[in-house]
Amino acid sequence: MSKKNILEAKPSPRRRGRPQSKRDDIVTAAVEVFLERGYAGTSISEVAKAAGVIKATIYSHFRDKEQLFIAIIEEITVKKVNLDFDAMSNLLPELTPRQFIEKMYKKFSMLEKDPQYLRLVRILIGESARFPELPELYLRVVLLKGMALATKYFDLHPELKVKDSFAAGHIVGGSFWSLLVWQQILGGARIRPLESKRVKNMLIELFDS
Repeated sequence: MSKKNILEAKPSPRRRGRPQSKRDDIVTAAVEVFLERGYAGTSISEVAKAAGVIKATIYSHFRDKEQLFIAIIEEITVKKVNLDFDAMSNLLPELTPRQFIEKMYKKFSMLEKDPQYLRLVRILIGESARFPELPELYLRVVLLKGMALATKYFDLHPELKVKDSFAAGHIVGGSFWSLLVWQQILGGARIRPLESKRVKNMLIELFDS
């Protein structure tokens, strides 16, 4: 999408099942602008024009550009795959390792080839030197919550005899994240492809034996 098209774009149609709020309109427009221009190249003025609002309206919902970017991260990751950390946390005591890993994999597989998500990851990596706060935002909003969920799972299941629950959580969550980076971002899929399903099956073999 060209700069002109972005700035003239209208908010996307309302999401099925609930009306689109003004905040939703802003986030929808911001996703397109940020992913096209990057973090450094995006201004609040451009987002306001794309959303069809004035800057003051954006600031009534978001304190600053960084807070707006957090909303974008949530929109492209947590909301896109309908990931409710609290609800999933409540299920942990009842899940076998296989069931837990399958659930984690299901969420990951919805994102691993999603164009918007991959563009977001490229921005996080590509602009991390100038804006180190960007990957830190993603770490807090998504990765650490996923790690906490996996850590809690192993804490709740002493019968698995896992000595280091946090390290085990890293193995489960980090395996999918690192796979995405080297396969989709660094070009591994062209050089030495590895299907995420194989990683999932290996994790199940490790923890569900």
